[in-house]
Amino acid sequence: MKEKLQIIVMALIGIAVILATIFYALGAQNLELSDLALIVIPLILVVATLALIWDKIKNLKAGLPSEDERAKKLQWKAGAYTYYSTVWIAVGIMWYNIFAENLNLHVLTAIQVIAAIILLPAICFFAFNFYFMRKGDI
Repeated sequence: MKEKLQIIVMALIGIAVILATIFYALGAQNLELSDLALIVIPLILVVATLALIWDKIKNLKAGLPSEDERAKKLQWKAGAYTYYSTVWIAVGIMWYNIFAENLNLHVLTAIQVIAAIILLPAICFFAFNFYFMRKGDI
């Protein structure tokens, strides 16, 4: 019952994010690159979450538990690696802006930096989680 409730809640949150994104896109007068980032980021996160929901549904139909100790351990490891990568992503963005100012390149705005710091760690977590799940026991 707990697993079914988790699936329903995750699906409702995904639908709410998609609806909010659609309303944001419809209300925007002129879409710029930063506006597109605010539309693309939630959609990518929802698609990745749908993959997790699909896996939970598949396990539930097969009669398997949706989480076990191995999966929890691998998710914790993926989370730790994501934290480390987030630190380096933030440092890399900072260094890019420093070099961009000196070399007269495009300097990232605050919205672009925030979008990168939200999107890239989320992609890293899903990639690490996928890799560790496929790799097997660690």
